[in-house]
Amino acid sequence: MRNLLKLYAALMAAFPILGYAENATLLQVYQKATSYDATLRAARQDNQAQQQEIDKSLANFLPQIRLSMYEGRGVQDSESPGPFGNTIKRHNVYDSKNYSLSIRQSVFSLSNIADYAQTKAEIARSDAMLQREQIGLMGRVVGAYLDVLLATENLRYAEAQKASVQSQLTQAEKRFKAGFGTITEINEAKANLETVHAQGLEWGNGLEYNKRVLENISGIYLDAFFTLDPEKLTFEPPTPTKIEEWIDLGMTRNLEIQAASHDVEAMHQEIRKNSSGHLPTLDLVAARSKTESDNNFTVGQKYETDTIGLQLNIPLYSGGYVSATVKQAEAKLRFTEETLSDKQRTVANDIRKYFNEIVNGIARVEAKSQAVKSNEIAVVGTQKGYESGIRSNVEVLNAQEKLYSARRELAQERYKLIYNRLMLRQSAGLLNENDLAEVNKILSLAN
Repeated sequence: MRNLLKLYAALMAAFPILGYAENATLLQVYQKATSYDATLRAARQDNQAQQQEIDKSLANFLPQIRLSMYEGRGVQDSESPGPFGNTIKRHNVYDSKNYSLSIRQSVFSLSNIADYAQTKAEIARSDAMLQREQIGLMGRVVGAYLDVLLATENLRYAEAQKASVQSQLTQAEKRFKAGFGTITEINEAKANLETVHAQGLEWGNGLEYNKRVLENISGIYLDAFFTLDPEKLTFEPPTPTKIEEWIDLGMTRNLEIQAASHDVEAMHQEIRKNSSGHLPTLDLVAARSKTESDNNFTVGQKYETDTIGLQLNIPLYSGGYVSATVKQAEAKLRFTEETLSDKQRTVANDIRKYFNEIVNGIARVEAKSQAVKSNEIAVVGTQKGYESGIRSNVEVLNAQEKLYSARRELAQERYKLIYNRLMLRQSAGLLNENDLAEVNKILSLAN
């Protein structure tokens, strides 16, 4: 068994697991994700397919050329009355040939013009949706990476708390042996140690889950992370300093709003295109044909024909089809307009939420920092009181629990502040790789 384990270790060293990485910065994880994330890759393929629609639409403005060739053999049997009342029968076998080349060029078609404008709007929407996925990937990577960092902080605090409670248990056992403590103190410390141990297992599972979530996005499994350096975290309020200015930015730069606006334009063109079903179209038509024994009336005859002219098509009645398609497009237009309105309201609410979260988050970080300092002082004082016999073991354990809880809450507020800053910029349509690079500056490598 031991030899098998050695062989397995040697193979793992020679052929490392695909996607494994010892450590990576937030920006490096994002760069990996841009080529790995399935959602973004699907959006790219959809956008690439949508780009072909412009060529399909332009084809309506270009000449349509058709070549037709036919070669075959005809058999003709006929009967006709003879001069003396008899019947004359004929059996004729002949070769038939027909070659034609035709060219049709659209001169005027409002439907083609509207279709081209609609296609441009749909491609612009697809481009906006692709950019949204690219920006959205930044948000998903940041969220997953910060979740890992917070889970790491929780696990680290659990280990520190476990060591502290273990030390308290050892001290209680020593006091009991010396005749100063009680068995109750020992049991209380043991119970608290088991609680901390169980919490640590839960946070350990949470850390593994968050690392796998990040792996699903980026394709790499991180063994070490660049965690937050609190000394580098700044506390400036958002710039611009007014929510209304951020909302104005979002109304013009948010990619979901841009995509919804292109949807509205596309439906305007759909109405225009469908309405053109009542209008005439004009085509330039040219053709050249060559026939030989085209049918049984032209056996043995050859023709070469050249034609050119204008063809005007005027739709008179389509059974109500055109009116129905126009009404349908008008209903879809109202739907896209309401969707745009909903996107604008959602973006405005998101901007307000993230802006206020940043302002309040700065205050919460400062308050939690003070709470950590106060709890550190309280732990020292309670421990001294316990050693002098005026405080109980329970009070010491409670003070330690409050301290580590305050430290976890402080870490959570710091990461929330970073996340909300990026989400505010994403909602306003401003998020880019430079923002991720700025976050990298406040992270330091920690195992």
